[in-house]
Amino acid sequence: KAHCPHRSQQSIDEQIAETDALDRGQRIEARWQGFTIARRIPGFSEMNIIDDEEAEALQVEEVALGVDWGEVVGNTVWYLVGWTGSAAYVLGEWSPGSRMTEAEEVRALRKELLIPWGVDFDQIAVARGDSNSAGRRGIASTVNQMVNRAIARELGRSRPPFELRPPYKGPGSVRARARILSSACIEGRLYVHQDCQRLIHTLRHWMGANDNLKHPFDAAGYILEHYLSPVTRSGTTQTLVR
Repeated sequence: KAHCPHRSQQSIDEQIAETDALDRGQRIEARWQGFTIARRIPGFSEMNIIDDEEAEALQVEEVALGVDWGEVVGNTVWYLVGWTGSAAYVLGEWSPGSRMTEAEEVRALRKELLIPWGVDFDQIAVARGDSNSAGRRGIASTVNQMVNRAIARELGRSRPPFELRPPYKGPGSVRARARILSSACIEGRLYVHQDCQRLIHTLRHWMGANDNLKHPFDAAGYILEHYLSPVTRSGTTQTLVR
């Protein structure tokens, strides 16, 4: 109003109300980043972003982990997901800031991502990780298998409380996951915490290329597909504490 003295407050309010959700960030809130029109997840909007207060009020049935492994530092990214029985919430995002052994990464994951949300490895119901080979670090092993063993050692046990398993990666799986996520955003079945900035940026701008934006999509998509595909879920309700 201060910059448009010739307009009435009613006129300004009407313009705000008529502004599309995709344009609201830039046109109303003066943000630098808007949305890429040809993005792969067009259903995602500001309505799918939640804050601490909304997250802490959730009653979840299960918590889960998704990860995409990257050879370059910064490309590996983990997501903590909560499932309420009807909607999935991406609550936390974490990436190693330097090269780590599996033991170091598991220890940091526990400290930086799980414990701040009031959960530990014992509460993880499902986990999905890319099917990368461990190469010379583990003969005939995958990264998932090595991390599973590292989690067991971190807990002082012979076996981990859950198994980090590979997702389905057959023909058309990437496009299928993109459609699943986009539809879930529109239907109110997928929300992302405001602190998950890499994933939010990807959902706003990723156009399907095999680039740096794809790592967050893969990591989140692997585990979200488990919950957002048409499968009935049930479990024990759990309150998250942050």
